[in-house]
Amino acid sequence: MRKIRLGLVISKSEDSISELEKYSASDEADVLLFPEGYLKSNNLKKAQLLAKKNKKWIITGMDDKRDKKKRMETGVVIDDLGKIIGEHHKTSFTQWEVNHGYTRGDSIKVINTKLGKLGFAICYEIHFPEVPRILALQGVEIIINPIGTGMWHEEQFKQWNAVAKTRASESNAFVIGCSHFNDCIPIAFAYAPDGECLVSERSVNKLIPIVLDFDKYKTGKNFSQRRPELYSDLIK
Repeated sequence: MRKIRLGLVISKSEDSISELEKYSASDEADVLLFPEGYLKSNNLKKAQLLAKKNKKWIITGMDDKRDKKKRMETGVVIDDLGKIIGEHHKTSFTQWEVNHGYTRGDSIKVINTKLGKLGFAICYEIHFPEVPRILALQGVEIIINPIGTGMWHEEQFKQWNAVAKTRASESNAFVIGCSHFNDCIPIAFAYAPDGECLVSERSVNKLIPIVLDFDKYKTGKNFSQRRPELYSDLIK
């Protein structure tokens, strides 16, 4: 049987290390997901040590300033031995991020892990269907959507859940996401490959446990009927 005990963390960003310590010590999950930009890159080594100490996988968004010449929004996968298994640099930005000088990533690739094939669609990226489609063509099993703020209003809360549900169904993959706990509408969700809502939480500061059951929900999709020769307008 293949199952993943996942913890979606709607977290306070004021002291990310203290919350990483708290939640990585929890017995409720083996894999923890934190929001976009939750970890500062100067704390990456500390996060790796916590993952190794508590034998937890930590998947988190990171405010990435490792390169002094640029600032990036990065998704990082750290395994239960404290090793960085893979990274993704956000490719599509909001106007705010453009105005504040963030550097865009230029690659969309799955990350092969013992957990399965993972792929990031960081925050706003999930609203570009090309991103999860490329991941799906690479056989993605879990699409990870760490979110940078929360939902600004009720309609956005509904829209984001609808997009996540659609991405899960059209990609035949789990879609998981969570945001910071702040003055917006904090959010966490998980959708199964058939689009079923496994959890949708809001307005809490906690770890939300969920099990991803790969025996009950089969991932992978047959894209043999695609007509890429008709899709040239997508790259204009």
